[in-house]
Amino acid sequence: MNHFIDIQKQYLTYIAAVRGLSPRTVLAYEDDLNKFSEYLSEHRLDFLRLDRQQVRSFLAHIQRQQLSVASVNRIISGIKGFYSYALRYGIAQIDPFDRVSSIKEQRRLPAVLNEHEVRRLLDSPGDDFLGLRDQVIFKVLYATGCRLSELLGMNLRDISLDTGEILVLGKGSKQRYVYLTDEAREVLDTYIPMKREYQSQRMLPEDDLQALVINRSGKRMSAQGVHYVFHHYTTSLGFSKHITPHTLRHSFATHILDRDAGIRVVQELLGHEHISTTQIYSHVGVERLRSVYEKAHPHGRSSS
Repeated sequence: MNHFIDIQKQYLTYIAAVRGLSPRTVLAYEDDLNKFSEYLSEHRLDFLRLDRQQVRSFLAHIQRQQLSVASVNRIISGIKGFYSYALRYGIAQIDPFDRVSSIKEQRRLPAVLNEHEVRRLLDSPGDDFLGLRDQVIFKVLYATGCRLSELLGMNLRDISLDTGEILVLGKGSKQRYVYLTDEAREVLDTYIPMKREYQSQRMLPEDDLQALVINRSGKRMSAQGVHYVFHHYTTSLGFSKHITPHTLRHSFATHILDRDAGIRVVQELLGHEHISTTQIYSHVGVERLRSVYEKAHPHGRSSS
């Protein structure tokens, strides 16, 4: 009889070498399969002879551990992948998890700032160099809807203040153009010369000199640094919401949808590959729904 641990090691080697999964992902799979292995050992079960009831008992076991839905689904996915491998190489004759589906996770709406809250945030930094840097962070994120990683990767050579466009590198190394508001262009027009002067006093590599957003040392800013900036201002402003760079991305999408931008336009601006990802932003207020209804329905408006 094949021992589970031996097959597990073979499978982990396979997904690393053949499927090319990252070391972090392989470790996550290993941890999840170890949970399954411990359960099998504790209940003296043979992984090649599990029946449906035993599978249901295991699933109940992991759900009792108060794991998140995402964690439970990852365990299920890892085990299904393991059995798929075992079937392919003739180790197993059946997959006892073949009828097990992932748990549907209730999709929470992202936190969104209203327009007044956005205005307070954009207006909060000062006019010294670091204050201008913080204005750039807030105003570029809100103007473009960019991800934090895209902001941090922005280079001066990719920015055209004349046309108000920035070429960004998104997920999957896909490039797209995003667009600046007049307000964002104005702060960049002031900030960029000051940034160059600030960096000229330091010996820095070209990558740092090209970076749009820099730290106190003149180097390309880190994600942790931007999160600190958000924490500093949102705390001082007394916001009760937990506000992150992604909150401005959510707010950007929601506000332009509220102004009748089509969902496909928002998809392109956000750099989403699938429209289903964008549709979470189509939550709109009751008043907006009522307004659209009254304009669209032939009997929607009351006659005067």
